Amino acid sequence: MRKYLLPIVVLAWITVTAVPGLASSPSITGEIEGIEICPQFVCEAAVFNGTCDCDVNNRQTIGFFWVSIQHDPLPPAFHSSAILGGKWNLTTLRGKFSGRVVEGSITNNGNNTFNVTATLRLHRGGKGNVVVSGVLDHTEFPPSFAGELFQSD
Repeated sequence: MRKYLLPIVVLAWITVTAVPGLASSPSITGEIEGIEICPQFVCEAAVFNGTCDCDVNNRQTIGFFWVSIQHDPLPPAFHSSAILGGKWNLTTLRGKFSGRVVEGSITNNGNNTFNVTATLRLHRGGKGNVVVSGVLDHTEFPPSFAGELFQSD
């Protein structure tokens, strides 16, 4: 019996530690764009909402998203700061999905725009991770965001 225990323990460990890096199920990809409706210094989180031209399990759909993100102070030009956490919600014609923002970064491009990348952990409507990457534009008011959702490896 002991000789079977080690392989089972190793397999369980690999399964548990690999799950956070797995792509989401269902797969969610697409283009998103929206505006900042409340800055972090007012709402204790930067709050955005907007639209999604998405694919859920390779089936096209439209949707609306809402996200609140807590982050370190916006960085000076050509530096980065951390995304510390948050919550997100995506409602599409193919389902409702929500979860936590688990990590990410904001990089100042030096022209009042910021490259943003964040990992979204799916808690409702599926499981796994979706990555969002795009540009936060502070050159006009209200600040806007445009980017894409894709599957992490």
